[in-house]
Amino acid sequence: MLTRLERNVPAKNILYLALDNPKFIKIPISEHLRFFRTLFMHSRDEKLFLFMDEVHESPNWEAELKTLYDLENLKITCTGSTSCLINQQGGKLTGRQIITTIYPLTFKEYLTFRKDMPSMSEGYKYERLCEEYMDTGGYPENVLDPSEDYMINLIDDIIARDIIRLHRINRPDLLKNLLLMLAGAVGSRISFNKISKALGITVDTVREYIGYFEEAFLIKTLSKWSQSETDKIYAPKKIYLFDTGIKTRLTGKGDIVAKTENIFFFHLTRKNIPIGYYAESERELDFACSNLQSPHAIEVKYVTKLDWNDKRLTGVKLFLRRYPQTREVTIITKSVDKRIEDEKAAISMVTAWKYLIM
Repeated sequence: MLTRLERNVPAKNILYLALDNPKFIKIPISEHLRFFRTLFMHSRDEKLFLFMDEVHESPNWEAELKTLYDLENLKITCTGSTSCLINQQGGKLTGRQIITTIYPLTFKEYLTFRKDMPSMSEGYKYERLCEEYMDTGGYPENVLDPSEDYMINLIDDIIARDIIRLHRINRPDLLKNLLLMLAGAVGSRISFNKISKALGITVDTVREYIGYFEEAFLIKTLSKWSQSETDKIYAPKKIYLFDTGIKTRLTGKGDIVAKTENIFFFHLTRKNIPIGYYAESERELDFACSNLQSPHAIEVKYVTKLDWNDKRLTGVKLFLRRYPQTREVTIITKSVDKRIEDEKAAISMVTAWKYLIM
């Protein structure tokens, strides 16, 4: 869109506002527009393009946007760092909006930002770059100029601005301790009861705080894959961080296995397909995708050696027995790349970097 604007739209017709700037917080959007028109003497029928970051910081922003959309010749793009952008609108913009979640950079985007795209025959380079990506994460500013200070400030800013300020929490230390616990448990089934005992707070408070983290796009939960809606609701959740750079900052470099699973969770989430984990006793499948009629099983095993008889794949085999209609199984590895012949399902072992750039 920006490329198209650069070619076809005069610069004087494009307005960008960071509405969390203290100078702008009390000014209605319509006042910004009036000043913009006055400054460049735009005619009323001239189409203008408005880009507004943290739009929910502006007073009465929902009603302002509705009026501008209905009465003015504008193309409006709004962004916000918390889902309150959606939750607080009260339906005023229904039918007037297209909502998109902007995720951190994918591996392919990361390589583009880094301007580092090796030949496909140089798998060893991709493998190293993929692990660097898992440690660095996909926040563009941190990719271009990696910095621990940037990530520290980002986490603190999200907690202070998008959680503590909005929800009036008196114990910010509990939030940080909870986030640290969740970062250490990426890819694992979590127990709200155990967390509540460890932090000395109620189970309801744990649920509430995790909900705040989700609203602020710090984490996302994954429910169990099941035909029972009750099971989906009450079975333990798995937790993933929106960006693996946050995990690096909170728990250190390494833990590549958990980071790989985290990366693939969001790789699948971006595709907007149903996804859940499957578990029975101690055996587990990382991701069951698509629908019950034709599921796609995906297991992350970031290892250099693996075959179909490996005991580490018992969760996959159990899922195939429970859901014989499964036609595709993908096993993500570090360096194993082969197909396995099976009468019931197409089984592929594929390297993580290759799957991410396919």
